[in-house]
Amino acid sequence: RLTDRVTDLLHSLIPYFGCVIQKTAEGLQLTGADRHFMNAAAITPRTFQAPFTVRAVAKTDSTNLRLYWHLGEIILNWECSVRELRVHDPRTREQHGLEGAGFITTNEWHEVVWEITKHAMQLVVDGTTRYAGAGDYSAIDAPVGIGPCFGSTVTVREFTVTPGLDGATDTN
Repeated sequence: RLTDRVTDLLHSLIPYFGCVIQKTAEGLQLTGADRHFMNAAAITPRTFQAPFTVRAVAKTDSTNLRLYWHLGEIILNWECSVRELRVHDPRTREQHGLEGAGFITTNEWHEVVWEITKHAMQLVVDGTTRYAGAGDYSAIDAPVGIGPCFGSTVTVREFTVTPGLDGATDTN
């Protein structure tokens, strides 16, 4: 059963690209080492291949709650326009902007689910689909990450990855 394969990765996330991770009573607090100009990520210690689903329960204090996989990036509360959802394709890095789909309330918990199959992906925030698109993700094998950018602080209460069949590989 797929539900038996849920992997809670919250306390195994490792700092990457200038990320500072602090354990707090609420979860992991993520900031950038340079709070003004640095995007940062906490990444999984293992890699994932499609199909898999990332589920985060997280909040931001201002802007930029970001998810990462290979060249892909999901940006909620983008610093240039908090109401615009930014989606970067994991294989091509092609950028999509969806006006009116990117805002999340600050300092409140949100469930963010990023489902990636071999040929499509979708983003669901608090039960509402905010993006769905096609792409070829079958050859990608990379860690998954979450983080802040440009001075935001992201707090993560839950971070799980549920791989599909043959969806996870160890990097050790």
